[in-house]
Amino acid sequence: MKNDYLESIKQVALNIVQKHQKELVDVKVRKEFGTNIISVIVDDIETFSLDIDEVALINTELLDEVNDLIPDGYYLEVTTLGIERELVTEKDIQKAINQFVHIKTYQKVATAYNLKEIDGYLKEANDEEFTLEVFLNNREKMVVIPRVVVAKIRLAIDFRRN
Repeated sequence: MKNDYLESIKQVALNIVQKHQKELVDVKVRKEFGTNIISVIVDDIETFSLDIDEVALINTELLDEVNDLIPDGYYLEVTTLGIERELVTEKDIQKAINQFVHIKTYQKVATAYNLKEIDGYLKEANDEEFTLEVFLNNREKMVVIPRVVVAKIRLAIDFRRN
């Protein structure tokens, strides 16, 4: 029974999200503070930014279509992966070229000034390594980090330039 309503909501959400030229990332159920929430996660196809008004419009249209499918005691939300989202797929990583990112590594990296965490602008990402433009010791430098040592890469906010 549970999968039936979720799959129906997913199909309707896919149509509405595509109509707005966005991407449906996932539809899942979670419990938060005792409340059951059906979360529809959307993303922009080409950038990482979604306007709050776009998300609200998708939410309204979706709710109009699936209101009768939502079980009692559940709420529907349309959300994004967030401004500091993890870059999981190769598509995400390539989309992040020239964006400010935060990289955590499994160990200190000699080519990254023996740091385990480093922030910078992702300039290149190939199968072997990430190249970042970083600001260290009051100077901009290029840093190369092998992919095999990267534990996590995510978007970040550059407070220095804002």
